[in-house]
Amino acid sequence: MYQNEGLNKRDEFAKDEIIIQAQKLFMQFGLKKTTMDEIAMACGKAKSTLYHYFKNKDEVFDAVLDKEIKSLRTVVNEEVSKQTSLKGILQSYFITFHQETIHRINLYRIIKPELNIELSAKDRFNIVLDFEINYVNSFIEKGIENKELTGIEMEKSRWFTELMLVAFLGIVKHSVNNENEIDIKELNLVAEVLISRLII
Repeated sequence: MYQNEGLNKRDEFAKDEIIIQAQKLFMQFGLKKTTMDEIAMACGKAKSTLYHYFKNKDEVFDAVLDKEIKSLRTVVNEEVSKQTSLKGILQSYFITFHQETIHRINLYRIIKPELNIELSAKDRFNIVLDFEINYVNSFIEKGIENKELTGIEMEKSRWFTELMLVAFLGIVKHSVNNENEIDIKELNLVAEVLISRLII
């Protein structure tokens, strides 16, 4: 994953500009058909400048994915923070994460097969899952403390969260693979039914 550590503001700006322009090209032409020359041209920079910040095109693509994941997490966190109950938090998380993931995949529909390979090849799914487990588990632990979630001991909270998220992300993956259009009513119904089984 790309890092901005050790970069000054000018370097950060230049690197971010490369990522933004590359993102547009990847959406339009795909990963394989986009070249470093085209990214450099879109940025108005020499190709050597790109190699100052990125070793190759795959590293640029990694940075674009990181940007998308951070953007998704920002939107999800904004919606989740509006909720006060564990049930509301989990429903908001489920719906917003699902919607935002499908939206972003649709933007990259042209490179969907490449994206699936990229995610699997670099084990990015497990990296994302680990982050999400830590994020959601913080709410689960608080729910156990507040007696909103019963029947789960605190030491089992991470195990519970992991199984719940694997099932949840399986639904998201199913929607992505089958190119399902989002039906908000159906999505809310699924969230209500599933989460109501967990939270009393």
